[in-house]
This record gives sequence, structure tokens and C-alpha cells, in this order.
Amino acid sequence: MDIFIARQGIYDCEEKVVAYELLYRNSTINNFTSDVEDELATYQVIENINSFGLDNLTNNKIGFVNFPEKLINKNIATLLPKDKVVIEILENVNPTEEVIRNLKNLKKQGYSLALDDVENEEDLKKFVEIVDVVKLDFLLSSKESRKRIAKLCKQYNIKMLAEKIENIEALREAKELGCHYFQGYYYSKPSIFLGKDVKIKNSSIFPILIELVKEDSDLEKIENMIKRDAALTYKFLKFINSSYFNFIEEISSIKEAIMLIGKKELMKWLSILSVLEISSNRNEEYTSNTVIRAKFCERIARIIGYEKKDDAFLVGLFSNLHLMMEKDVENVLKDLPINSNIKEALLGVESILRNILDLVLAYEKVEEDKIVKLCNLLGVDEGKLWDAYFYSLDWSKKIAQ
Repeated sequence: MDIFIARQGIYDCEEKVVAYELLYRNSTINNFTSDVEDELATYQVIENINSFGLDNLTNNKIGFVNFPEKLINKNIATLLPKDKVVIEILENVNPTEEVIRNLKNLKKQGYSLALDDVENEEDLKKFVEIVDVVKLDFLLSSKESRKRIAKLCKQYNIKMLAEKIENIEALREAKELGCHYFQGYYYSKPSIFLGKDVKIKNSSIFPILIELVKEDSDLEKIENMIKRDAALTYKFLKFINSSYFNFIEEISSIKEAIMLIGKKELMKWLSILSVLEISSNRNEEYTSNTVIRAKFCERIARIIGYEKKDDAFLVGLFSNLHLMMEKDVENVLKDLPINSNIKEALLGVESILRNILDLVLAYEKVEEDKIVKLCNLLGVDEGKLWDAYFYSLDWSKKIAQ
């Protein structure tokens, strides 16, 4: 499926780009769709950041991301890396005790906060002790109110970002007020990124969320729930490999990945996917076939005594992923924190894992000569293939229930 996101540059006094605001888009039409709720828009931006890669979108600079009140109170911001984003508090956020408490908690964790679309000093006063940046709206504010806001910002040592700067006169005034940063059509319009992503079955997400909220939730059960869906496994591993986590080691299993990030962060990420209601009949068919293939690869690995059965499973699971995403295999694999043996097998490099996958593919296509050749090569009793395939088929049906 096609995914979209826009970015608009934020400039310093020397007219150098120092950050980008990341904006919701659902098409190549370069404006915000007003009928989309703020919460859904931010959910989609966060998910698309994960898909594109934050550093790719911002050229390794800071990203400003809008946050409505509900998502501030759900603490969703912690899914983003504190050293690479600024949490932008939308102008309609009410400064309730709960909101202020959650924003202070983000500050304690090292996040920077910006207040969006400030028109007068009253908008700022209740946030004045916690925000780092004020985005001064040059279209909706009056010249007198801008002076009062600038005075208040200087008093509390808050940096000012002049937004909606559309001409040289506005820019000159902003600089005279002491603004540190500038954003608007005078510099650049938002540019849109178009990409490809995979869709997730809703039926894959909700059972995992239900299991996660249990006090005695079973990690192995959660692992199996994720593994049944190739697209979900791919997105989870890519999420694990995002700039937020910065894990050095390669991930050897889904269970290990869950343990590394913790159930709380997994629940937040899955809640985003569930709200977005991602589904696709085409991908359901792909997923069903690849799950059977993955388990079949794992069973053959077990038959021949190959120790890394999880690797065999992942090779089968990701064997169709490039078709689902309409990308080259190399591009799909580069963002996954899986070991080189798995990647090489998927790229066609001859190995035990590649031979296992080729045997499974040959079995699916009933290529008898190839089946005999690969069985001899791997030391597999050809008569056991049907049992292994039937086991895999039965297993896929059970986990889908």
C-alpha cells in the first residue's frame, strides 16, 4: 500500500535547516485533511516515521511531531527517541493537571516540548514553566500580542520559533523580536514523501493486546501470535531496529525482541496499529501461505537436526515480503535486525537455510526432480515431507483460530 508523510523545514538565523516538522498526509495533495481527527493523524505520522525511518525523513536533524491531548495522556510520545524529536503540544490542548503532569514526566525523561500556534500570552502562561520552544503564529496573532509573547518568553528563557512566515516583512519583525527559528512559505512549502508499506490484519493485533494486559501474560504465546503474520513480524522487527532503541546486537527471536523493549512499549506500538485499522484481503492470502511455509521450513530444520530452527522459520516467513511491499529484496532486508545467515538465504546465497527454503518452494510447486535433489543434499527422508507439511498446515489453522 502507498503511505505518505510531509516535512517542512525549520531554519535558524543563518537560514540553515536545523529541524523539520513532520506532517500528516494521506495523498500527494499537499494540505492537511481537516476531517481527520488529530489523534488518528498523529498515530499515522508515528507509524510512517517507523516505516520511512526518522533519520531518512529529517536528514539526521530534529523532527517536530504534533501531539493532541489524548495522546499526551496516553504517553505515546515515548515511542519516539527523546534526542531526535520535539514533542509539539497542539494549540487546543487543555492545561489540565493530568496534561501538565504527563508533560513534566516527559521533560524528566529528557524530551523537549514546543507549544504550537501561540496567538497571545494567555495561551502560553499555563505552559510557561515546562515548554522549551514557543511557536509564534504570525498569521493569527497581532503585532502587539507578539511583543507581549516575546517579553514573556525572554523572561522564562524560552526559545521562539516564528511560524507561518510568508514574506520578508514578517521575517524582519520575527528577527527584531528575538526569534531563534523560522518556518513558513517564505522559506519552503511542505514536501511529501511517498512510500510503500505492508498492511496488518486487525485480527492479528487485538489478541496480542488482550494477552499483554494480563498479569500472567505468556511471552511464548505472544511470540507465536506475532509470528503468525509475516507483515506484523516485519514491522515489529523494523520498529525494534528504529533509532529509538539503538540495539547493537542482532535479534535472534521475536521473544528476545519483546523482552528487550518490554511489554509496555509493545502495547503502545500495537495500539497505534489497531487504531489505524489496517487490513487487506490480498495480504491475508500472502500471510496464510507464508506462515505455512515458515513452519514447514522450521519442521525440515528439525528433521535434519539443524539447531537454528528460528532462523529457518524467519527465512520462510520473509520469503514473500518483497512481493507484499513491492520492493527489491535488498531494500526490504536492510532495515531488519536479523542475522546475516537469514539475509543471505533470502538473497539466494547457497547455504543450509537457502536449501531448506528451496526445498519448501519446490514442494509447493510439485517440482519432483528438484525435491529429490534437495532431499539428498539435506539428508531428508522424502517420505517425511508430507508429514512435515501437514503438521505446518494444521499448525497454521490452529493459531488462526
